[in-house]
Amino acid sequence: MGRVSLDRVYVLRDAGVAIRDGVFVAVGRSGDVRFRFDGFMVDAGGFMASPGLVDPHTHLVFAGSREDEFELKLSGVSYSEILARGGGIYRTVRATRASSLEELLSRALRVLSLMLDHGTTVVEVKSGYALDLEGEVRMLEVARRLGEVSPALVIPTLLAHVPPLEYKGRVSDYARWFAETLVPEVSRRGLAVYVDVFCDRGAFDAAESRLILEAGLKHGLRARMHADQLSYIGCSRLAGELELDSLDHLERMPGENARVLAERGVTATLLPTSIMAMMDPARPPVAKLREAGATIAIGSDYNPNNMTPLQQTAMDIAPYILQLTPLEALAAATINAAKSLNIHDKVGAVKEGYRADLVVWDMENYKWIGYTWGYNKTLVVVAGGRIVKKKDLR
Repeated sequence: MGRVSLDRVYVLRDAGVAIRDGVFVAVGRSGDVRFRFDGFMVDAGGFMASPGLVDPHTHLVFAGSREDEFELKLSGVSYSEILARGGGIYRTVRATRASSLEELLSRALRVLSLMLDHGTTVVEVKSGYALDLEGEVRMLEVARRLGEVSPALVIPTLLAHVPPLEYKGRVSDYARWFAETLVPEVSRRGLAVYVDVFCDRGAFDAAESRLILEAGLKHGLRARMHADQLSYIGCSRLAGELELDSLDHLERMPGENARVLAERGVTATLLPTSIMAMMDPARPPVAKLREAGATIAIGSDYNPNNMTPLQQTAMDIAPYILQLTPLEALAAATINAAKSLNIHDKVGAVKEGYRADLVVWDMENYKWIGYTWGYNKTLVVVAGGRIVKKKDLR
């Protein structure tokens, strides 16, 4: 699955780690580690341990729900049609704009706690459900608070999601406002690491997306993009022209574009639970990405249209939806997901000097990934050196 995945995966038996001040200070045979270090010990009891899961694509902060739209999709109404009717994202925008920072934070904290309990120790959090200056800043303030009060590592992203309804027919005007007003203000306040844009029919075209992404890069943000999800309008081609860390979705990316991602070192972040939620038969060109040597990551894409906040679930169904092997799925949910966020030098692996994120699983080995799913398989979760979950392992 590319240079940053299987050739860096090591399976150790009878392994042990030592943690000090929130980082791994030793990784090796359990006897050697026990001999060198004293202190509180957790015996994994022969169960499999892995890095904490890294979720590189979430819309964690929002208000309201859209369960009735689930029924609409089942009756044959497409997501694009729901959006055109003023539902979908626009419905969530109305609810999110009407919510206070405290309300948004309370809800997001509950979901983040669930993520941690299921093994997600690093999570990217997007804005994009307010679309105006005040609301987008409020959403990113919530993301910052999440990172301050939770043991999870939170990576905030400013997202140009869709143009507001009040800009109907003037999408380029909104893209220009976003690039010239919102991006500089968010950068000035230090509220985001990334700028992101939904490049697709019904959202922003390639030229408008370029404008927004270039503004983010100019103002010191890193760049990623939703691309080729609902239609192909040339969005993934921007990977060959801009400094992007990740292209996400890619259900309708032409296979020949995979080589561009590989050559440019752009991660393909695929979202298996989102594919299920969209009820769309389209699939990313996984075989072409693998053949080209592109790095493949996966994420939960938790949002009001895909109410599944668990990277564990995304990892378990990736073999079914994306035809990833269990080991590929594990790499995609850890080190490759960290690469998607440009933090693979400090998270996503059990390695000396890395942030101490660790999960002990109710599994004998990695081959159980996807083989069993639908229940929480975490026994112990360590985030930044803190034990946030510990079940009886006897």
